[in-house]
Amino acid sequence: MIEKWYRSKAGELQLVYDRMPPFVRSGLTSVRGWTLARNRYAPATFRLLDELMSNERSTPPEVEQRQLKHLRRLLDLARRNCPFYERYPALRLEFLSDWSRLPILSRSDVRENAPAMINRAIPPRERILVATTGTTGSSLKVCYTTAIMQKNWAFRMQQFLWAGVQPRSPRITAFGNRVVPPNRKCPPYWIHNAAERQTFISIFHLSPATAPAYISFFKKHKGWVLEGFPSVLTILADFVLAAGQPIPMRAIFTDGEPVHSFLREKLESAFSTSLFNTYGNTELCGLIQQCEQGGMHLNPDYAFLEVLDGDNQPVPAGETGYLVWTGLVNESMPFIRYRIGDRGGWSVTQQCACGRGSPLVDPGMTRESDLLYSADGRVFSPRSVNQVLKGTTAFRFCQFVQQKPGQVLVRAVGAGEQAEGELRKVQREIASLLGKDSVVETELATAPIMKSGGKTPLVLQEGSRA
Repeated sequence: MIEKWYRSKAGELQLVYDRMPPFVRSGLTSVRGWTLARNRYAPATFRLLDELMSNERSTPPEVEQRQLKHLRRLLDLARRNCPFYERYPALRLEFLSDWSRLPILSRSDVRENAPAMINRAIPPRERILVATTGTTGSSLKVCYTTAIMQKNWAFRMQQFLWAGVQPRSPRITAFGNRVVPPNRKCPPYWIHNAAERQTFISIFHLSPATAPAYISFFKKHKGWVLEGFPSVLTILADFVLAAGQPIPMRAIFTDGEPVHSFLREKLESAFSTSLFNTYGNTELCGLIQQCEQGGMHLNPDYAFLEVLDGDNQPVPAGETGYLVWTGLVNESMPFIRYRIGDRGGWSVTQQCACGRGSPLVDPGMTRESDLLYSADGRVFSPRSVNQVLKGTTAFRFCQFVQQKPGQVLVRAVGAGEQAEGELRKVQREIASLLGKDSVVETELATAPIMKSGGKTPLVLQEGSRA
């Protein structure tokens, strides 16, 4: 009941926000940004950042001992404070391989037991509850705190420093924020956060018709840091390349989706800079970051990673398996041996030209999806589409099958009245997103559409089901 009330109030506040003039929306965004900045750039954050930078040159034995210490502490905390983990054995953890004696945690386990996984030592008033939006369309509830988000930001600043970018450098952000009313037909399609020298651009207004406005905006902000979902930034890169003149930016940081070589080439060409990719998750239980030499580094102070096959056995370097994470940062809701559903593998070469000793991982096969097109020419990345799934709990999977521009089949795997009700809600929201000329149909199915290699993309173009 509380969750329904919260979602209702959040929707009402969004409507109020949408009705306000741009300068008021910028003011509200900056107020919120000031609160975040005060936490993100606190002295404790920089102390942790200094520690992380110092740890970069650790030897493999030093890394192993540090991870063993983290894991022992985490298991003890989880068994004492989280009802779900009370049944877990008290391991005598002498080697990292001993960790495999604990059970595998599935997404279904999390969905069914999330409240019991929360650390009861954390007062309810300090808990922040969020919903994941994984590419399977299967939403989970996750808990963390302001202090944990502060730690998470230190790891992000570490990668900024790898790229030669100082904290609070001006940046343009293209994630899933609803910063501009959906029915807006003219610029600005962005909002400014003065507290962090940050501008959020709308990812819901991208089309050939709006391309000149976005290009003009980027020209006025050349040299800034650019961050966002790769599929969104690729749409913007197409606009820039079609105009025939690259717009130089300071650096590009991507997150949430894989960056295939052709996407990287396009983005680095359009914005005349280097791209730094990140693999992360809302659960805050895993982190892989690209360094200035191109290596994708697992941060051993953030998580312990296992790569396992279908029988939960370790996979050799160079082969693909399931990523099984144990998070070392999110102590408000521990994830122990969590098979998140993504796939990847240990890199064959474990020496990076950057000189850092942290393990190298290839997460390139973790996620795959296509773009969605409206009848009026707008283009939506998978992450734009995925915003409509926030808060859904009755689906095991949900996919959007594009039959033609503006025509979509919402295909959910679930059953019962709750699934039917949530499916109707998603239908209304995706129809609103695509516009008045859209045709949105629905289907409750028993299994998702899988592509070769067992991938279950969020968006499928009709005819690309193989």
